[in-house]
Amino acid sequence: MDINDCMKKGEIRKTAIDKGRIQSLIEMSDSKEKVVKNASLDEDTVSAFFSLAYESLREVLEAIAFSKGYKVMSHICLGELLKELLPDFDFIVFDRLRYTRNSINYYGKKIEYIQGK
Repeated sequence: MDINDCMKKGEIRKTAIDKGRIQSLIEMSDSKEKVVKNASLDEDTVSAFFSLAYESLREVLEAIAFSKGYKVMSHICLGELLKELLPDFDFIVFDRLRYTRNSINYYGKKIEYIQGK
């Protein structure tokens, strides 16, 4: 799916810039990041903390999209939009993180400690 498909399907929509929502997303992201940074990671907990770290990243990226006047309804379309908005955005890395997080959250797949760290 590319950005045009995302827009046609309504997965990316123009919206009013809501500074309160942007700030809230950043605050929630910071909170999750603190938990991950202060966590005691091991083989048993790394998958849970990987998902939490991904959510922190996604919230910051959603805040960027909102700051540009876009509401995005899916993670993959968020990546497609950010490829257009941010010249240094690494879609391949983001998509790999998304895939790994989905494997954990939706399929119960555990990840190796080294991969999660």
